[in-house]
Amino acid sequence: MVAYTENPTQSHLYKITLDHPAVPSGLVIVGDVPLVAATVIGTADNLRGFDPRTLHASGNFTRVRIGVNRVPIRVDNPNPNVQVDAPSVITVTVDQLASTTQSVAIERVHALPPGFHEQTGSTTVTPATVRLDGPKSQLAGIQAFVQVDLDQLQGPFDQNYPVLVRDASKKTPKSITVTPSQVSVKMTIQADAVTVTKPVGWTLSGQPAPGYRVSNVILSPLQVNATGLLNQLAGINLLSTDAVDVNGATADITKAVNIRPPGGVTVSQQTVQVHVVITRSAQVSPSSSP
Repeated sequence: MVAYTENPTQSHLYKITLDHPAVPSGLVIVGDVPLVAATVIGTADNLRGFDPRTLHASGNFTRVRIGVNRVPIRVDNPNPNVQVDAPSVITVTVDQLASTTQSVAIERVHALPPGFHEQTGSTTVTPATVRLDGPKSQLAGIQAFVQVDLDQLQGPFDQNYPVLVRDASKKTPKSITVTPSQVSVKMTIQADAVTVTKPVGWTLSGQPAPGYRVSNVILSPLQVNATGLLNQLAGINLLSTDAVDVNGATADITKAVNIRPPGGVTVSQQTVQVHVVITRSAQVSPSSSP
């Protein structure tokens, strides 16, 4: 014999959140309040049209104390066509509510792009400290920090980040409130300086004495090392120097002159020696009169 019914009795399990459980002042629930496992029983037709949002779970937290507590709860069901089987108590752990002030650390994620660096001396967090409120047992060894992803950063920035917390076991504790929840992180990211060899130029001012001329200019050294940002160094063809005055000269001039690099560029030595060779001009002898 085979029994068959068109509308059998069935059941369905729902997880229900307790409505805003309140605890006495100075206490706090450790972790999340457990969801209430409620089994709804009814015919297939009734369950098909049942709305679990009509279930209402509430608990009485007014008598909890520090430690493990069995809290009485109730689940109200306004639908008379189904039955609800739910526990009458849930277990929660309660602790003393405490506070601590912690400095906010920066946890740098990934590395800066090649050719860039952070000026750590100018990095700031505002505000530098936050207040953490939560179970006293979870505040031991607690850390406050922000995560800053350095990937693709190529310049200064000032940005807000959410404050994260972790305990001494590097886990994220629950029931911790952070005030303020965000801080501003300001960093200065700069391109790295590079060193390349650059030729040195020379400049003369004035004119030798009549009958004399400049026949050669010799520099020592011809090149020096220049250090600066790559894009700035790329625009330098010659490093300029102070001018050598040859006005009225009748003999060679040897002088140490200062190198004048552009702003932001430094050189391996400050001066070069310039040797200006002065020679007599070729004279054309006048022809004799007939």
